[in-house]
Amino acid sequence: MGAVLSAVLAACSLQAQNSPQAPPQNSGDPQISHAGREFLRDAAQANQAEISMANVAEARSQNDAVRKLAQMMLDDHQKNLALVQGIAQAHAVQLDSALDMMNQHSLKHLQKAGDVDFNREYTTMMLKDHVKCIKRFDKAVAEIQEPYVKDYAQNTLPALRKHLRHCEDAARAVGVDETTISTILKGLPADESQRAVTFNQN
Repeated sequence: MGAVLSAVLAACSLQAQNSPQAPPQNSGDPQISHAGREFLRDAAQANQAEISMANVAEARSQNDAVRKLAQMMLDDHQKNLALVQGIAQAHAVQLDSALDMMNQHSLKHLQKAGDVDFNREYTTMMLKDHVKCIKRFDKAVAEIQEPYVKDYAQNTLPALRKHLRHCEDAARAVGVDETTISTILKGLPADESQRAVTFNQN
């Protein structure tokens, strides 16, 4: 009887060893908060959207100011996307490789813009997007606890502010009216300390 029981136990043990193991319940980095994860995902989406729209602008626009703005967006946002991807990978944060529905809608809207309106559409969208990004990154600096996420946000803000200045210049160059520009800029955080120093200057 003892020999039979031993054989049964041995067989069960072998079966357990050969069976595929269940995936871990939590494959993410437990050291990163939900807010940190969502911010990295939002940042990646923002970069991907800017890159996609800049590609459209480079292909469609004949205006020097718009083409220079698009090239800046391509260069800077490609570098920033690679940085976000590195941080996400290091902390097991899964990023979407495709644009979400909202960004897809914005991209399609830009692609469908007529030749006469294209430059104004693109520069206006860039103004709105960068105001939105500055607000999001300001909030991350103030609220997110992880030092590596906070540092990423803090170090990216100067580039976003620079982009916004160039968006303003390009928007004026293609005839976007001052009322529209001012209305968009009112969406900036009230405590955006760099606004008075840098905006509306070359």
